[in-house]
Amino acid sequence: MNFITPPSRLTFWRVILIVTAALPLLSIWNLIDLAAKLEVNLSTQTSWQAGIAALASLASLALLGLGVGFTKTGDQLWGRVEALGFIQKKIGIVIIVIALMGFPLVIANSFFQQILSGEAWVRMLVFWMCALAGMCGVKIFRDELSWSIALIVFMLCQSILLLLLINIPSVTAYPFSMGWSETSRYYYPSLLLSRKIYGEQFALPILHPTLHALLAPPYLFDAPLWAHRFWQTFLRLALAGLIAPALLSRLSIQDRGVKIFAGMWMILFLLMGPIYLHLAIPVLILLWGFSPHSSTRAWVAVLLASLWAGTSRVNWYVVPGMIAAVLYLLEVPYNGKNFWRYIFKPASWFFVGTLTALASMQIYIAFSGIPNPEDFFTSLSSPLLWYRLLPNESYAFGILPAAIFVSLPMWIVLYAQFRSRRMDWHPVRIFFIVAALLALFVGGLIVSLKIGGGADLHNLDAYFTMLLIVFSYLVFARYTPEKRTAEFIPLRWGNAMSVIIIPILFLTQSNIAFKTYDPSRTEKTLSAMQSEIDRVNAEGGEILFITQRHLISMGMLKNVTLIQEYEREELMEMAMSNNEAFLAHFKQEMESQRFDLIVVDPLTFKILARRRAFSEENNAWVRGIMRPILCNYRLEESFPQDGVALYTPQEGERMCP
Repeated sequence: MNFITPPSRLTFWRVILIVTAALPLLSIWNLIDLAAKLEVNLSTQTSWQAGIAALASLASLALLGLGVGFTKTGDQLWGRVEALGFIQKKIGIVIIVIALMGFPLVIANSFFQQILSGEAWVRMLVFWMCALAGMCGVKIFRDELSWSIALIVFMLCQSILLLLLINIPSVTAYPFSMGWSETSRYYYPSLLLSRKIYGEQFALPILHPTLHALLAPPYLFDAPLWAHRFWQTFLRLALAGLIAPALLSRLSIQDRGVKIFAGMWMILFLLMGPIYLHLAIPVLILLWGFSPHSSTRAWVAVLLASLWAGTSRVNWYVVPGMIAAVLYLLEVPYNGKNFWRYIFKPASWFFVGTLTALASMQIYIAFSGIPNPEDFFTSLSSPLLWYRLLPNESYAFGILPAAIFVSLPMWIVLYAQFRSRRMDWHPVRIFFIVAALLALFVGGLIVSLKIGGGADLHNLDAYFTMLLIVFSYLVFARYTPEKRTAEFIPLRWGNAMSVIIIPILFLTQSNIAFKTYDPSRTEKTLSAMQSEIDRVNAEGGEILFITQRHLISMGMLKNVTLIQEYEREELMEMAMSNNEAFLAHFKQEMESQRFDLIVVDPLTFKILARRRAFSEENNAWVRGIMRPILCNYRLEESFPQDGVALYTPQEGERMCP
């Protein structure tokens, strides 16, 4: 790992001890705050006192070691600490395995999840202590590595394992939705194969058509729900994982170890937001296929990527052309060219790519079977919630601070790289590269502020992808300079750690939560639903599934005629954008009691104050969707453990909440 300049022995161990002292003290703060919330009297609870005392002792030992490190004997002390050569390598492997499993085992423990799962500093302390143990194991196993590199290597391996363990529990046979719209992701792909699945042709999906195309293959094999969940999880990890080798291939890195660990960090970084899995397709097309020196390859890559992006999301229209332009700016020097001649190609790719994306969406709309094309662009009229830029109940970090926190270390490195290599860059190249990054940053912020967004950084995925590309080209000196060969300048260890640690910090806050359920209970729920369906069918009535439509598409419920209108994601989108015509029609359908049975999650009429998380989304749903239902339908049967409720028409005088 010669791309990182190791710190001096004293600097390294001082940093280790400072962090090891700070995390226990911050964890004590976490515990005291948690005790207050749980109304625990610390003066009478010996278990809490013991925990706080243990943390205080750890902090004290670290501070003592830090103090000794500033004395004349400090260097000798660190030399003795580092003398691990006498330990057999087999012991190092054992330590590595134990340390790798330490953090997952702790956070998966039921006690930890019930009491401490929300305490960020406690989680980070556990991760850090396992990382230090693993660092020692790596150093024993590979003595030629420096301690600083051993720490980086282990933390990356630890994080990749954690990433896998976090995603594995989502693959389960539990028959109902595990999240607000989890199984909508499995219903919408069925519309692409509606004639095979339902026996008739339905309109195509409005939201994320390319995503649903990627998720459709399990329907070709009549796969069960767990297979659909596995396919989505596999795609999410695989497509993000493929971006790393595609980018590393463009960088032409020869060192195998650097390629492996740089690739691991890239995957962690991309999944931090996380990147939408269907954005990976145009990115891969450009990284593998684009060449600024071959017009044919360049145009084919830009057009294919733009066709995909245009059929995906409105805010991705500009992304393929912008990535192509930035790759050109990185790989083609200015070399005294005329300004207009130099920017003609990247400008052409940008504008033609954007127009191609726009045209591809229009073509999709024409063939979609959706009668109102405006339904595809409801997000453009959705309100912006500006307060979500800053910390709020919906996202504790706030979009702007979180985005800056995540990308600032990389910007610092970019600034240092540009500054130290001023002779390599014409100002025109730097200007347009930075402009592209800032444009995607601002665009991602605006999309995040739309109602329905702002809970994480996934709407900044195009910006993070571009930042990763530019950062990698500069750090590994794979750009084309103006007049000489690009000189490789190793990263300082502190800069490298600041960049590497950011996605790891986000990852450590995720839980490993296996879904447990009683199969006999869920079978009773399905049987009760089937009985109601059979009753309504016998009476010649209509049944509307607002949620849980995968039960129809995957054949878990029989004899259900799919009514395509009013799926929950569609209803929520129309409510958030306040589509008056759509909502008026929905209200009319509810008042006429068109449906004899409505399947939806249990409806609790509650208007939330703005200080509550996702209050705007909740209130739009309550006013636009829930109220018309509850004013005209009554709860027939509820299965709260499975998130299912059955509503039938009210009789006599109707009651509203």
